[in-house]
Amino acid sequence: MRKTSIEEQSFTISSKSLPENRDQITADLAQIEDLETILELNKLEYGTTDVLVTPTDFYWRYNQNPAGLALIPAIRNSRKQVVGFIWVLPLKLRMKGQNYVAASGTNLLIHPQYRNSFAYIKLLRQFDQVFRKNKFPLHFSFISEENYQRLRQHSPQMAWTVPLLFKPLNVSKLAQTYGGQSWPSYFTKSADQLVSFFYSRHRIKDGQENITIQAIDQFDTTFDKFWGDLQDKYPLMLIRDRAFLAWRFTNTSRRQYQILVAQTESKMLGYIVLRCTTIRGVDTGLVLDFLVLDDELGEKAGAYLLTHAETYFREQQMAVTLGLMAPFAAEYRIFRRAGYSRLSSKLSPRPFRFAFFIHDKKQQDLNLLSKQDWFITFADYESF
Repeated sequence: MRKTSIEEQSFTISSKSLPENRDQITADLAQIEDLETILELNKLEYGTTDVLVTPTDFYWRYNQNPAGLALIPAIRNSRKQVVGFIWVLPLKLRMKGQNYVAASGTNLLIHPQYRNSFAYIKLLRQFDQVFRKNKFPLHFSFISEENYQRLRQHSPQMAWTVPLLFKPLNVSKLAQTYGGQSWPSYFTKSADQLVSFFYSRHRIKDGQENITIQAIDQFDTTFDKFWGDLQDKYPLMLIRDRAFLAWRFTNTSRRQYQILVAQTESKMLGYIVLRCTTIRGVDTGLVLDFLVLDDELGEKAGAYLLTHAETYFREQQMAVTLGLMAPFAAEYRIFRRAGYSRLSSKLSPRPFRFAFFIHDKKQQDLNLLSKQDWFITFADYESF
């Protein structure tokens, strides 16, 4: 079936309602009453089957977040209909020994007829006002290529690319999927070498640690204790307690997750969250979140977790597995020892350009933040 373009799809806002001048565009915060219009915009942009077009997904973002209600800066046309919006999700951060409520900006969307106009400027102004009025000390986002290049010129310490790590699981399946495109030309030329390389590195040996790996259905109170044990492992992390993880990886978003926990008889050592999906026609196993204790036993547990994750993905007949991970993290090293490599920008489904923005200039710790402080995985990238 041919995929229709944005211009070919129907939308409840007609061209007759287009503003004649910039004064007809107003900006405020969207309310629950704007739900249907927001979902129509999502259908226009993403199609009718995407999770973003469902009321369930809307409410999950809007009022089920344990950090607080979402805020939705919006622009309206002369009929007071929402024609553009961006989500501001409050999120709890642990930064250098202190807890903060910060925010993430996500899901920017403007009706095609209002793009490249003053409407965009008005939306950004409303977006900025949200941070001042709600006293968020900082916010972060995965940003567009244009914004990334601009930030790299003026504030290079505030924007960078988070590495996407990959490991092929079925080279022939990758080649069959992509035919003559870029993936097979990359993989099939050296398929034998790749298979030999990836499956000979750092095979895990049985030890005396009595580490067990268990699949669980839900996050329980053990995760609160685990978070308390490692909350200061890195200078800055989203608070990954039970409440956040249960919200972030809820099944109400139509996505099915596999949760694996590493533990001994006495304590939890780490966890990994997995999902199977299709990206650009390739059956892909995603490592969405991966965190282990900050000690030798934790690193061993991480190796076991990745081995079990690979087994799970093979059982689900995935062709490749991907993980997003901050390069300074211990978990990044565990990925690399398990045979994962950095995926080139030519093959990546998208570059993961991360940026943060300081709103409370009086806090010295905030002003000294750099990319070396952030622990980032797919869990921080809300769209997956």
